[in-house]
Amino acid sequence: MSVGFEGKVALVTGGASGIGAAIVKRFAEQKVSVVIADITEKGFELSEHLKSNGYSVEFIRTDIRSANETEAMVSYAEKAFSGLDILINCAGIFPRAELLETTEELWNKIMDINLKGTYHSCQAAVPALVRRGEGVIVNIGSLNAYGGAPNLFAYSTSKGGVMTMTLNLARSLAKHKIRVNCVNPGWVVTEGEKEVQRAEGQPEGWIEDGGRKLPLGRLQTPEDIAPAVLFLASGQANQITGQIISVDGGLGLYY
Repeated sequence: MSVGFEGKVALVTGGASGIGAAIVKRFAEQKVSVVIADITEKGFELSEHLKSNGYSVEFIRTDIRSANETEAMVSYAEKAFSGLDILINCAGIFPRAELLETTEELWNKIMDINLKGTYHSCQAAVPALVRRGEGVIVNIGSLNAYGGAPNLFAYSTSKGGVMTMTLNLARSLAKHKIRVNCVNPGWVVTEGEKEVQRAEGQPEGWIEDGGRKLPLGRLQTPEDIAPAVLFLASGQANQITGQIISVDGGLGLYY
C-alpha cells in the first residue's frame, strides 16, 4: 500500500472525524504528510494527537462552501509541506428528509457542502497538482448516488452530482496526469450516523440488525473505507481513473 507514497502530501477535507479521520490516520501511517481541513476544531485535536505520535500532520479550519477558504487551505498545504499531491474530498452532511420535507434552505445547505464544496476544493487544488506534474483526487460519494432512500432525497442528489463530477474531471484532467476516482461507501457506522439513528428512535441493536441484511453480514466502519481510498491514491493504482468503487458489504447488489 505504500507504493508511490514517498514524499507525498495529502489534503483531506472533512478529515476531523468519521471516514475522513480514518483516511487521515491511514495516510499518516504510510508516512504521507497530511493536512486536515475541517470546519470543527476536532481536526486540530486529531492533528495534535497524530503529531505527538511522530506523524506529519497539520490542521486548517476550512468552510468548503467558501472559495476563498478552499484556496487558503491549498495554499496552507503548499506552504506547510512544499506542495500537494493528493486531494481527498470527504466533507459532507447527510440530513434526512423526503422531497416534501426538504425546504429550500435545507436543499441549499446540503448542495453547498456536498456538491459545491467538492467543486470549490477541486478548483482550488488542481493548479497545485498541476505544479507537481501529476496528482490524485478521490471523492467520497455514496451508494445513495444511484437512487437512495426516500428520506435522503437531497443528499442522494448531491452525491449523484459528485459521481458525475468525478467522471467529468477524470476525462478533463488526464492530460495533466491527474487521476480522479470516487469511493461510494454503503451504510457506514460513524458517530454522526449513530446520532441520526438515536434521533430517529432506533432501538439498541440496530447496527447488528442492519448488518444481518447485507450479503457480507455487517455494516461498514470508517476503517473499511480508508484502505480503498489509499489504494486509489497510491502508485499501485497509477492506471486507474474515472472509476466508481463501492465499499458497501454487498448492499449495492440490491440496487
